[in-house]
Amino acid sequence: MKLICDRAVLAAAVQLTQQVVATRAAVPALSCVKLIAHDGRLTLQASDKDISMQVPVAAVEVQEPGEALVPAKKLAEVMSECEGATVSFEVVKNTLTIKAERMKFSILGFDPKEFPTSKDPTAKAECAISADTLRRLVNRSVFAAATESTRFAMGGVFMERKGKRLRLVATDGRRLVVTKGDCSSADEGETTAIVPTKALNLLNRLASQPDDSVHIARVEGRLIFTVGEGPEAARLITNLIEGTFPPFEDVIPKEHDRKVTCDVQQLLASVRRASILTTEQSKGVKLGFTATELKISGSSPDVGEAEITMAINGYQGEPIEIVFNPGYITEALRLVDSPEISLEMKAANKPGVFRVGQEFTYVIMPTGQG
Repeated sequence: MKLICDRAVLAAAVQLTQQVVATRAAVPALSCVKLIAHDGRLTLQASDKDISMQVPVAAVEVQEPGEALVPAKKLAEVMSECEGATVSFEVVKNTLTIKAERMKFSILGFDPKEFPTSKDPTAKAECAISADTLRRLVNRSVFAAATESTRFAMGGVFMERKGKRLRLVATDGRRLVVTKGDCSSADEGETTAIVPTKALNLLNRLASQPDDSVHIARVEGRLIFTVGEGPEAARLITNLIEGTFPPFEDVIPKEHDRKVTCDVQQLLASVRRASILTTEQSKGVKLGFTATELKISGSSPDVGEAEITMAINGYQGEPIEIVFNPGYITEALRLVDSPEISLEMKAANKPGVFRVGQEFTYVIMPTGQG
């Protein structure tokens, strides 16, 4: 294999595929990136067995076709140090030589045949969605998925398509998020899957161009995400999480006595400021609502206390004081691209529900109530 490629484009592709590889792989090939130069194109592949990614690299001149299998971490480190507009790759007996401006590196690799191969799945796409919409849905859901849970299904994101509507749901048992968006599909049926959060985070990076279209297909217990069109399209293939996702519809309260609409940025800043004087042992801020104002307070016996007051309009219901984990509130508010968000409450010991229209529903248990 011998080629010349745009340095910046190749470095970005290497950094992306490096995120797929297993950090502690029993099989050395799973800690590697495979480079395939064929038909005038360069493609990078990486896999951790559960997730695989194929990334095409533009701006490349393939002088001799071939393959290479090299450690992903070392390749990424070398590429980050290279300078100049282009880099050249040459492979001789599984050793990859990289030349850049005033630099030369030789990385000892492996036989490309050691890379895990499987039949390349092909399936008709069930739906297509814009990269911009998909990233918004992913960002608004993965943050609430469980990172440590005995209920394995809660470690992923529930993805449901009904006709031309896509819904993503995530929960860690203390909070729940439901976010929706439009997709295009000729099929009016319904499909569901539980997708690993790692796969969705990688997909967000892969679908980086807002104008890209992402096609979603399902085959043999896997989802295939194809980003872009034609031979230059990138692909992410992921195994699905087995199990039953919690019955989340039952968790979302249907009736509320109190409701208010707040400015997102003002509420975010107020909660953040009130949380400064909380600690891990007293991780809660109290939201006190009256007809005209909201008082947000945080305190700790060992640190001190803070009280932030913000004016509100249109509060409905009797006054209430309710305590939430401030991190749960700020994480969600940072992802909201609407200027306003509504909060619905029933009682101090009942969940609060944040909403942005019909597209975003976020349920939080009061602290001490999980």
